[in-house]
Amino acid sequence: MKFRGEQVQKTDAKFRLSIPASYRHILQEGGDQRLVLVRSLTGPCIMVYPAAEWEVREERIGALPQSDLRVVHVLRFQVASAAEVMPDGHGRVLLPPVLRRHAEIDSNSEVAVVGQIRHFELWSLERWQAVSAETAAELPQWRRDLAELGL
Repeated sequence: MKFRGEQVQKTDAKFRLSIPASYRHILQEGGDQRLVLVRSLTGPCIMVYPAAEWEVREERIGALPQSDLRVVHVLRFQVASAAEVMPDGHGRVLLPPVLRRHAEIDSNSEVAVVGQIRHFELWSLERWQAVSAETAAELPQWRRDLAELGL
């Protein structure tokens, strides 16, 4: 499963968002259309995982020392917000209130759906454009870091 690209979708009045057809096709090929939506740890967006991919992450989190304050923070912030959803017949999923607030996504608003290879992110279009512009401006400073990563 490889989620690539950036697309813009629009929420409806009931806070449903249509998952791009190319992403739904990837899920169908994988045999499981369930998705898990969680708050991102790295920005004001919603991370969307195929259910099997999220379950692998949950196993890793569950194996960590539950008394470690860093693990507690992940559990309270990300795992507590997790919502399993299944796209309806039109490919739409309902965005839960806690996740909508975190990502500042309203009804009838534009949402950037951003591929991240193993998962994808949902951003308010305005915030995504701001983050993208910041990233583009900082890219020349990253050249050494990217080279160290082999990119």
